[in-house]
Amino acid sequence: MQLRDLGRTGLKVSEIGFGAWAIGGSADASGAPLGWGRANDDESLAAIRRARDLGVNFFDTSDSYGFGRSESLLGIVLSRKREDVIIATKTGVVRNSAGELRKDFSKQHIFLAVDGSLKRLRTDYIDLYQIHNPTLADLAKEAIQEAMDHLQDVGKIRYWGVSITTPEEGIEIINRKWGYTLQVLYNVLNQAPARELFPLAKQKGYGIIARVPLASGLLTGKYRQDTVFASDDVRQNFLTPRRLEEVTARVDEVKSIIGGAARNIAEGSLRFVLADPAVSTTIPGARTARQVEANVAAAEGTLPADVAEKLRVRLGDYNFYHRHSIRI
Repeated sequence: MQLRDLGRTGLKVSEIGFGAWAIGGSADASGAPLGWGRANDDESLAAIRRARDLGVNFFDTSDSYGFGRSESLLGIVLSRKREDVIIATKTGVVRNSAGELRKDFSKQHIFLAVDGSLKRLRTDYIDLYQIHNPTLADLAKEAIQEAMDHLQDVGKIRYWGVSITTPEEGIEIINRKWGYTLQVLYNVLNQAPARELFPLAKQKGYGIIARVPLASGLLTGKYRQDTVFASDDVRQNFLTPRRLEEVTARVDEVKSIIGGAARNIAEGSLRFVLADPAVSTTIPGARTARQVEANVAAAEGTLPADVAEKLRVRLGDYNFYHRHSIRI
């Protein structure tokens, strides 16, 4: 497993990380699913162990993934060799007593939330603490910067970053010199961040964490226009039959372009994400050891430059998630 610089933090992260949203299992707010369906904790623990054993050192989660469950599972495994791994978590997405989802980026909440995350992760510090999809107006209130500076000063976090929704947000964050990293949705079907955001991030020393690299599973090639997701699977919120009909034609195109350049479309898609030098790490999700092994295999080689360029030319302007205003 190759390591890359996480921006100017000095941290070295594995090219393939571990996205821990799915292991949070079923969760909901106001009756809408927020998780990826049922998860078996024993399988999840085995997946985390397998990832660590295969050289994955970057694990990304959130206090809202299963509302603590994901962090707790990571803590069980990763606390045993804490110095060998880099743990990133997020805060700001909360569910109130009425079961409604809201955002809270106040100092009071951040200070309370970080202690909860530390306890569940069984650690006394978090390597990267991320604000979970705030608006630019939220960030401009300065409470976030003040809170993060304090948490760094007292040693509860080492660095902080922002999980963003659009490239424009990322450009503004860099220009205002907020944080150290950006987590952004980037994959073959949604290449918008590579146009302006990535070159600027590389120039200014921001680490890029590429999330949803397999496009919510679309780039595994398993889903077609008649796919029906389980009632507790968050994908039913945004992968409607009409959108599936549209996007599966593009997935077929991706598969055709990759051809024999990778063992399968998922491996080729992960290698495409890693082909951009601005990307520090990518965090495909995994619920089983077998899924971890498939993800890690992508780090064994690179995508030929001509294939990567063809994917950029043919699909660079598609931007499925941005086109449909899908915010995940």
